[in-house]
Amino acid sequence: MEDQIHSRMARTHEDRTETFLSLCEASPEDSLLHAVSRYGDTMFSEVQLVQFIAELNELPADKKNSTIRKLAAAAEFAIASHGHLYFQGADPDRT
Repeated sequence: MEDQIHSRMARTHEDRTETFLSLCEASPEDSLLHAVSRYGDTMFSEVQLVQFIAELNELPADKKNSTIRKLAAAAEFAIASHGHLYFQGADPDRT
């Protein structure tokens, strides 16, 4: 999470099985989940985060693991703080 001037407020990491990234890549192309890039950086604003949370809430219960719950909470905190949610993509040369 970042504040309005892009200072890092909190950080979380993907689980070892890359549950979140796999979910993003399998999501419909017009969803915000699908917009999260494995290798590029992705940032969602307050306005986009409302839709992002809605998409996370619509997931089946078996998909809502601890990573998804942490991201939903981070998105809600970012909205309350007038901040952003920033996803840092992996360096393809390091994978």
